[in-house]
Amino acid sequence: MKKKFNFFIITFFVLLSSVFSQYSQKKWSIRIGANDINYYPRSYPIKFFLHKKNNSINPIFSNVELVHHINNNLGVYLEGALGMVDNNRWRIIDGFFLKFGPGINFYLLPKYWFDPYFRLGGGYHQFNYQNRTLRISGSKTYKLNKKNFFLLDGGLGINFWIVSNFGINIQSTYNHVFANHSRDYLNFCKHSLGFVFRFGGENENYSDDYDNKKPKKIIEINKEDSYLPSIIEKKEDKNIIENSEYENKICFEKEDLDNDGILDKEDLCPDQFGLKKFKGCPDTDSDNIPDIEDICPNKYGIKENKGCPNKIIFKPILFNLGKYKLSSNSLKIINQISEIMIKKLPNSKFYINGYTDSYGKYSYNKILSLKRANSVFEALVTKGIDPSRMEVKGLIKSAKKKSKGRYVEITIKK
Repeated sequence: MKKKFNFFIITFFVLLSSVFSQYSQKKWSIRIGANDINYYPRSYPIKFFLHKKNNSINPIFSNVELVHHINNNLGVYLEGALGMVDNNRWRIIDGFFLKFGPGINFYLLPKYWFDPYFRLGGGYHQFNYQNRTLRISGSKTYKLNKKNFFLLDGGLGINFWIVSNFGINIQSTYNHVFANHSRDYLNFCKHSLGFVFRFGGENENYSDDYDNKKPKKIIEINKEDSYLPSIIEKKEDKNIIENSEYENKICFEKEDLDNDGILDKEDLCPDQFGLKKFKGCPDTDSDNIPDIEDICPNKYGIKENKGCPNKIIFKPILFNLGKYKLSSNSLKIINQISEIMIKKLPNSKFYINGYTDSYGKYSYNKILSLKRANSVFEALVTKGIDPSRMEVKGLIKSAKKKSKGRYVEITIKK
């Protein structure tokens, strides 16, 4: 159904362009398309563009622009864009996005089918950041309680004119959003792909050299020369076979399964799209620590904490009242912790801290806390962890709820 709808839109524009193609009246144009919003420009607009999760693509008709052409090289526009957008930088899913405002287009080659331009504009922007906090680095955060903003934008676009009045448009802009001390925290890139249609009153300075005034040559082919097409077809078939063999040879010699531009033989993470500076491994939380070395790959952290925002504390291992034996769920947690100890922290040493609540006799709780710590210690040894890397401690924790004190906590020795 969606394909039929898109085909109808294209047919509609082509029919309109055929109606108006007899005129040179092109004072107006309208652009309709789909937009892609990326909230991860930071100081480098292209750096996070290729991360699929950072791009929110909205369907056709999500971006509309009306342009009045003052002369061949200058046009003023009014643009509107809306949709439901994911802002992974602020951890907002399906937030309502709106941008509306005027601007100026500067056309470089207005008389040709290849019609590039650059643009400057501004206007109103709406996105809900009410009661939101952005973690910047370490303990540094940026708080915001606002949803209406003013912005300035600039970018590039290209019209590909299929016929005199109808074409395809691609466009990309960088948008700077103004807020107190916001730096680039609210900025975004907007990319669009759609159709463009020219119409309206006469523009005296405009001429369709490429469509109406270009001389046309008529070439007659004798029937006696009918052998030529067969010769051309055979030559083209031969070239197609040779090219396909060459491409297959390249694919065989240079394999890159994740298409990140790094050959699998040099890629530490051949199944994941990654960065060249991390030898093909990704950096999901953009903290400049590759996921393969990051203990907290989904949280922005610092190198001193192995990629975590605060000191590293593994998921606690819980116990029932008065018990020190490990449950099946606790064994699963220990499996995860042992993998991290071996693969990501091979040179670190750890405290195995056993806890009980403060209820009951002190001597009994002290023994129970040590038994809990030893249970975890022995389980980690069976998983291949060197005993010399771990130190067992028995502790008693004061807590309002009894269940809050029955666990074992593993931390890294400083």
